[in-house]
Amino acid sequence: MSRHPAATRPAVESRRRIGFTVFAECLLTGVWIAVGCLPLVTAPAAFAAGARHLRRHLTGRTGGWRAYLTDLRAAARRGWLVGAAGL
Repeated sequence: MSRHPAATRPAVESRRRIGFTVFAECLLTGVWIAVGCLPLVTAPAAFAAGARHLRRHLTGRTGGWRAYLTDLRAAARRGWLVGAAGL
């Protein structure tokens, strides 16, 4: 039996879709990090919250901008000290 080319096509499109989804999530997270870094003192907290958001997304757990803001607030409690020391 010969394989039909269309039989392998959905797997390729699926990998492309997954890759594009991760790329889009990284872009969105980058925007959130940029907004979180506007006050320079919170830059380390914004990066930590962004990393946690991407880790959550890659493991398949849900999380949006509200979860990011919660992570940012939690990281900013001590992270502002690191940002102030960096300035």
